[in-house]
Amino acid sequence: MNRLRRMAWPLLVLPLALMAWSSLQGWRASNVLAEAQVMQQWLVQPSDERLQQLSYTERSQVISEQGRRDQFEWKVRQAEADQGSLRLRQALAWLAYWLALAALLAGPGTWIKLRIDAWRALKSRHYLYNHLSQSWQVIGRWLVTYTGLLLAAIGISLLYELSYGWSHLKGGGWAMALVAIPVLGVMGIGVSLIVRLRKRWQAMDTPVSSVLGRGLSRGEAPGVWAWVEGLATQLGAPSPDHIVVGVDQSFFVTCVNVTMQPSGQTLSGRTMYLPLPYLCTLSQQETAAIVGHELGHFSNRDTERGSEVSAHFRLMCEHFELLRAENPDPSWIERPALWISAQFLLHFQLAVHHWGRAEELLADRSAAQVAGTRLFGQALLRVVALEREVRPLLDDRQHSNLIQALAEHLQRTPLRLDDQVLEHTVTHPFDTHPPTALRLRHLQVDIDAELLAQATRMPRAQDRQWFAHLAQAPSPCKLAGASA
Repeated sequence: MNRLRRMAWPLLVLPLALMAWSSLQGWRASNVLAEAQVMQQWLVQPSDERLQQLSYTERSQVISEQGRRDQFEWKVRQAEADQGSLRLRQALAWLAYWLALAALLAGPGTWIKLRIDAWRALKSRHYLYNHLSQSWQVIGRWLVTYTGLLLAAIGISLLYELSYGWSHLKGGGWAMALVAIPVLGVMGIGVSLIVRLRKRWQAMDTPVSSVLGRGLSRGEAPGVWAWVEGLATQLGAPSPDHIVVGVDQSFFVTCVNVTMQPSGQTLSGRTMYLPLPYLCTLSQQETAAIVGHELGHFSNRDTERGSEVSAHFRLMCEHFELLRAENPDPSWIERPALWISAQFLLHFQLAVHHWGRAEELLADRSAAQVAGTRLFGQALLRVVALEREVRPLLDDRQHSNLIQALAEHLQRTPLRLDDQVLEHTVTHPFDTHPPTALRLRHLQVDIDAELLAQATRMPRAQDRQWFAHLAQAPSPCKLAGASA
């Protein structure tokens, strides 16, 4: 956080520094022309009053009046010969100043806009759903504009110095070429940043999630489809368009395009993901409650769009991490864009989590309609306890059959539930689940000894076999092998 906070300073410092430098450049050009005019007037009619209008260096030289006249004539001729370049440098300094001023306004303006948009998203779910991607795109264009204004101001200031060096080539002006080299390097970094910003923001159009699993067609598993559709009918919710079974996620539904691995098939529409490790350790009634919760997300368009928004936001976070990883030690010209992007994600995250949790609590009501609040609470506790054991097995990657490995592991290791586990959330690739304890309090489910005993029981034979029978498969291992 402190590192990101340090990145905020260049947002204002860079434009202000460019404004100061371009003002100095403009003064340098204007001063040469003004002093040449004073010298010319003195040559026509010498006057001590006019000498006072010259710089201290010009006035302090102790030379004869004839020597001063010769010096002034030489400087006037030099200024007249270079008048075109001086006028050009005045215009360049003026243009660089106003470009830097525009950048000074665009940077804080971008930050103010994102704060207003994030505040509105926190107050209105519909605003979040309708404007998240639009706000991200607008912020991206503003960042490109801000960086472009800085680069233009830097480039024009560099042209000023090169013009000065060319006019004073015999007086050491060639040294300006040495100054140009690092400035051109900074400009190259800025141009690269603009290219990367445009690339990252344009890639936000079509988020796709990748999961390890395989689809269950209606012809292949009519029992599973009939069971899920029966639950959807009970809740008055739309049925999924696709059912996918796999081993590396928990239960979820989404309307985002899903690419299945290793087949590479892409599914569009409503997709329901059923995790085999849980299907072989939960009872059918417990699973029905969990599936009822997921179907609750399809019950109206707002809850359905919640997964789309969460998927878009997750993709935004991934793009920001990639943008930051491309240069772990960003230059000054890159830091404002990275800071603004981080601020956008930080403030919109509050809105995404707020409304995501609200939708999860609403979907919990759908789960309660399927099997009652107590049974859903039992199923929720069991999923949380199982997840604690399943995740290390998934990370291990040494088991040829995860279902069998989980069954053997649970024979040796009883499930546990404590206060720390209850504060955990059920993992989900799209939505934001509240802590389990909060969900149970919202459902008014008391955590007593009987509920804990049922939630942490050792898997029974019917727990391990009911889904295989429903899917008309000889064993869950066959489905697990097909999806792994």
